[in-house]
Amino acid sequence: MHAHGSHNPFDVWNLVNPTTLLLILAVGVLYLMVTGPWRHRWGENLEAPTTKQRFLFFSGLAFLYVSGGPLHSFGHLLFSAHMLEMSFDYLVAPPLLMLGLPAWFYRPLFRGRVRKRIFSVLTHPLLTLLTFNGLMSVYHLPLVFDTIMTSGWLMTVAHTVLLISSFMMWWPMTCPLPERDQLSPLQKMAYIFADGVLLTPACAMIAFSQILLFDTYQGAPQVFAFLSHLHDQSAGGVLMKIVQEIAYGTVLGRTFFRWVREQREQDRKEEEEDRTRSLQTAPHSPVYGN
Repeated sequence: MHAHGSHNPFDVWNLVNPTTLLLILAVGVLYLMVTGPWRHRWGENLEAPTTKQRFLFFSGLAFLYVSGGPLHSFGHLLFSAHMLEMSFDYLVAPPLLMLGLPAWFYRPLFRGRVRKRIFSVLTHPLLTLLTFNGLMSVYHLPLVFDTIMTSGWLMTVAHTVLLISSFMMWWPMTCPLPERDQLSPLQKMAYIFADGVLLTPACAMIAFSQILLFDTYQGAPQVFAFLSHLHDQSAGGVLMKIVQEIAYGTVLGRTFFRWVREQREQDRKEEEEDRTRSLQTAPHSPVYGN
């Protein structure tokens, strides 16, 4: 169990979390160096990230800091804060970080037969879909959740595994490496739909439960007078589902409009080809002499 009485979520040191802040800043500086002055060590004529890519990457870091700082501080006492922290860590930050890196950053992962085979298996759509959602569902079983929350090293291992599986899960949807993009736009939309469906039971179980499921939070002091422990638990399930819908909906919309553009471009090319063939096969008008 957490030592609830000894933790003050409003303490500035807990809210800022200097360790997390320094780690995030270090990753940001490393990103700027690797994609800036050091990128030529990866190869010649490599392009620097676009402004959009930098924005996405640092947005991902910002979400990680918010989850590891303020939300983590309240997550000791509020289940809803813990669920929002997990939502930012696994449903929001990974796609932003992945899309913020240029394609050349990923190509070394697929060099060589062994590495190519390993990463091809790890990013297989069916495996990533079942692994991430399966782990998330098992994590939120009351016995598993309470056991993990009583041990610092178990929590570290569990969140590391979930973070890796979340990157695996996001890869088929937001593949930043064009030559490794396995799914068509329609397949991606089906993948996103299935992803949302598979996580729904765990969120629904938490959101609609009429009893407190997790012993970890039963002894926690009530942080806000308007938020009882049971309402806090329900809010946690609802918040994760809302963040999931926003994240998946954004990617779904992006995929749909890309598919529409591709279809329009394909139709335009087919019309031009038909027009060209018509001109080539049309009979020439006879030329009469004087």
